[in-house]
Amino acid sequence: MRLSELIKRLRSLKDKGFIPTPRKGPTGVGHCFEQELGANESNIPIPDVGGRVELKGTRRKANSLITLFTFNRAVWLMKQKDLIYKYGYKDDDGRQSLYSTVSNRAPNTQGFYIKLDTKKNLIILKHKDSSTHLAEWSTYVLAGKFMTKMDRIILGFAENKDIEGKEHFHFTEAVLLENPTPEKFLEAFNRSEMLLDLRMHINQKGGVRNHGTGFRISEKNLLLLYSKKRKLL
Repeated sequence: MRLSELIKRLRSLKDKGFIPTPRKGPTGVGHCFEQELGANESNIPIPDVGGRVELKGTRRKANSLITLFTFNRAVWLMKQKDLIYKYGYKDDDGRQSLYSTVSNRAPNTQGFYIKLDTKKNLIILKHKDSSTHLAEWSTYVLAGKFMTKMDRIILGFAENKDIEGKEHFHFTEAVLLENPTPEKFLEAFNRSEMLLDLRMHINQKGGVRNHGTGFRISEKNLLLLYSKKRKLL
C-alpha cells in the first residue's frame, strides 16, 4: 500500500463517523483502527514512506496510554508464579492475578515501583516490602526494541462513546511519526513518563499466563519521542 492509498482510507474512515468496536477493553481502539484500514497485522508495508509502519489507535483523552511494545525475555529474577501468589489477588473470574501499572515516581497501591540504575544501565522492578530485585531490563535492549519496532508509527486518534451499551469510535485525526531517538526514549523513564504494565495470572492448569509486560506512554508524551511528525488526516 502506498501512502496516498492509506490517506484515502483514513479519510473514508473519518467519514464513517462512530463505528462499533470489534473488541471490548483497552485494546479495542487499536484493533478497530487496524481492521478498518484493512491491516491483518499491527504494521503494514508502505514503500514510499520507507518500509513497514506500525499502526496505533488511541482514544482522544489526555490521560490515554499507548502500549509501545511488550518484553519479558530473560528478565525475571523471581519466578512469575511465586510473584503472582505473593503479590497478586483474586480477580472477578476467581483467578490469582497480577495486573498492575508501575512507575518510578513512588510505589503504587500494590507496592510496586521501578528503579533506574544508570551505572548498570538497568530498569529494575521492585516492591516496597522487599529488597530483592523482581525483574531487570537492560536499557540498551529496551531502546533497541523501541527503535526497531517503533521506527515509524501512524497514530490514529478517536473520539469514543457508548451507544446501546457498546463502545463506538470516530477516528478524526492521524499523524505519521518518524525519526525516534533512543535518548528521548530513555529520558522518558527519567521523567516518569514511561510506565510498565504487569499483565499475568494463573490459568486453569496452574501455569502462568503472561500477556507480556507492556511499556506504555501517554499519547502526548509519545509525540515527544519523534523528531519528524506529518499530519495525514
